[in-house]
Amino acid sequence: MQHRPEIDGLRTLAVLPVLLFHAGLPGFSGGYVGVDLFFVISGYLITGIILSSERGHGFSLLAFYERRVRRIMPALFLVILACLPFAWITMLPEQMASFGKSLMAVCLFVSNILFTLQTGYFASDAELQPLLHTWSLAVEEQFYVFFPLIMMATRRLPARTRMAILILVAAVSLALAQWTVGRAPSEAFYLPHTRAWELLTGALAAFWMSERNQKGHDGAAMLGLAAIAVSVVAYDASTPVPSLYALLPVLGALAIILFAQPGTRVARLLSYKAMTGIGLISYSLYLWHQPLFAFARIQSPTEPSLGRMLLLTLLAFVLAYLSWRCVEQPFRSRARPTRRSGVTALGVTAASGALVIGIGLVAQSGEGLAFRVPAAAREAAAAAGKTDPVMGTCLFDKGEAALPHPVKACLTPGTAASPTILIGDSHAGAMAGEALRGFSAAGEPLYVMAHSACVGFSGFAVSDPKYHLRCNRFFTGIEDYIARSGIETVIMLSRWSLYVDGSPFDNGEGGIEHRRPTYVDLFDRRDSMGAQDDPERRARVLKAYLDDIRAYLDRGLNVVLIYPVPEAGWNVPDTVARMIMNGDPLPLITTSYARYVERNKAVIDAFDTLQHPRLRKVKAADAFCHQPLADRCLNADGAGSMLYFDDNHISDQGAARLVPEVIEAVKALRSQPSTPPEAGTQPTPQTAVATP
Repeated sequence: MQHRPEIDGLRTLAVLPVLLFHAGLPGFSGGYVGVDLFFVISGYLITGIILSSERGHGFSLLAFYERRVRRIMPALFLVILACLPFAWITMLPEQMASFGKSLMAVCLFVSNILFTLQTGYFASDAELQPLLHTWSLAVEEQFYVFFPLIMMATRRLPARTRMAILILVAAVSLALAQWTVGRAPSEAFYLPHTRAWELLTGALAAFWMSERNQKGHDGAAMLGLAAIAVSVVAYDASTPVPSLYALLPVLGALAIILFAQPGTRVARLLSYKAMTGIGLISYSLYLWHQPLFAFARIQSPTEPSLGRMLLLTLLAFVLAYLSWRCVEQPFRSRARPTRRSGVTALGVTAASGALVIGIGLVAQSGEGLAFRVPAAAREAAAAAGKTDPVMGTCLFDKGEAALPHPVKACLTPGTAASPTILIGDSHAGAMAGEALRGFSAAGEPLYVMAHSACVGFSGFAVSDPKYHLRCNRFFTGIEDYIARSGIETVIMLSRWSLYVDGSPFDNGEGGIEHRRPTYVDLFDRRDSMGAQDDPERRARVLKAYLDDIRAYLDRGLNVVLIYPVPEAGWNVPDTVARMIMNGDPLPLITTSYARYVERNKAVIDAFDTLQHPRLRKVKAADAFCHQPLADRCLNADGAGSMLYFDDNHISDQGAARLVPEVIEAVKALRSQPSTPPEAGTQPTPQTAVATP
């Protein structure tokens, strides 16, 4: 297959956005689409090689796999080897155990499956995975298992028939991607059946060009460049990919492959020495960048500065050039594979892989080689994600209908029914265990029912595909139960501001929550939700909050409204553990109260407009802020207590600060004279909510 320097330039357009996206550089929120470009390029090149072999000496499966091994494995093993000492020095036990699993998965080319089970690509812990980026290598290798066999099985068919088969398979793959991304976004992102259409797009380009003398067209190629640029700049973590959205960068790459022929302006642009030079080292550059970034983030208690990340990007270029020159090139230099060389290459790869798998098994032993880490840091790290068992029972996740029969574990002990119920999302679930214990000690019955990623009311659709329709179903059941079960008091707690604003929390001091934007809109707009930054959507949501709270009050129920809980931004237990490892024995960790007010102003202002004799308000910030430091909110008290088990959910220690005030509010409501609504009472007049 004839070498095309403009394809090396296209590789540059693929790898640079990925690097800058992972570095956190503003303006590259969609840089992850560079992987989509790589898939198209790989499909094009591999198919071109197979077609050239078919026309020449014949296609050899052994020779094909030898080339793949020589191309991929030496540099990959080098990067894995370089990761080992840094993992030993910097990783907490749980991180080391996870790293061991990823070592094994990489060598078996199933890391995409592992990361599907472990984490989402945009999840907070994904950036701490040094080998996260190997998921794309796994997808390619899984594709290479089946694609050559399809090519061999169809080699006697006319080219048009083979193309028709590939078009059909690609269409099915794209349809699966579109269907899956709204139901299981991690599976859609990582698994080969939803990515195959991108590789097959490149394969179809190779077929097309093998049958025709394709002419260049600058206009079409320029449109391809524009499509890639728009997707890199306009897409972000909330964009559902791979789906029809991924057609934009994929068709952009296809247009460049087809129409940026030698002599066109786009081909000349992509063939500049700087573009082709980066393209030649793009594989090594892709391999090196993620471990560098991940270990920087693992080592630092806070998000590394942008300047530091850019310096690491430059270091990635240096390492990439050296590994390309000293490792990639020598191993790829054999002019023509032979049967003996193929068997040798595969044997050496298998032996090396077995060694790495053994290292992976060792890394998982002893709870992630925990002896490496000081005892205090181990104890702190163990609190990360450690929730009260009650939370796992009373916090639902699939929209299941737990009612009308109360879940016994979610009632105060010895209680068959309760006149008081705590509802909301995982912020309510996080305080469930401490709330049940506290209410029981106070002689107050309590029932807890919460659902992940749900506001706490029916009538909302969630932007997260996993929860899009579940929340309305679940809380419709909750509200029906409240209406007929003798409930007198409803306690409400959710991550109110997240659903209005949608943005992950940034505490302004290096604590940045890494997750997909999550927001809500009214359920009757579920098929055409407003944008995250749409002020009309935000105003609708705030008004709906107030309407739903008033609806409970108008039915004669008491309401305890808990204002937003301060978010931390950083994973508090991991941050404490990291600071201990860095020499701070018992760190006091706080965040800015001013940032809390800024984040939650719209919700606080809206809640402040509510006035009713059966309403009590609990200001959660009063339990966490201004003590011991003015204008600061406490995350860890410097004496070993951590008030959060991650970056926004309070631990049992944190809940213990909040629950007593909630109990007092419930008692105060019950002790006051009953004021039931009279028959025919009209709902409380609605208050207009200003657009935030």
